[in-house]
Amino acid sequence: MNAPAHIHTLLADNAPARLREIPYNYTSFSDREIVIRLLGESSWRLLDELRGARQTGRSARMLYEVLGDIWVVRRNPYLQDDLLDNPKRRQKLIDALHHRLGEVDKRRLSVDAAEGDAEASASRSAAVEQLLAAARKAVD
Repeated sequence: MNAPAHIHTLLADNAPARLREIPYNYTSFSDREIVIRLLGESSWRLLDELRGARQTGRSARMLYEVLGDIWVVRRNPYLQDDLLDNPKRRQKLIDALHHRLGEVDKRRLSVDAAEGDAEASASRSAAVEQLLAAARKAVD
């Protein structure tokens, strides 16, 4: 009742949505801040460029899942202690993260073969390869 009639004009309709794509992020950190902390500023720029060329988003989701897993372990000392106390469990997690990154790499290679625009495909492939290298380093 006390709100102005044109409240929609007061809401930030043209402000960018703050969607979080990294799972398990129950912190105040944005996806951008997490990617920069885990992979570095240059990886964020690459990821941001690739967002515009996204086709299905499956590879991006898999990469975000890896980052979410790393982030949740980094932020939770109980999980850290559990993984330190259980080397087999820790190795299973590391193997699963590498497997997911391997699946992203397979998708990168299969998309390269199917693409018509070789130059754009090569550029995108190189960017994804750099992101994968940074993600593998973060996992290790």
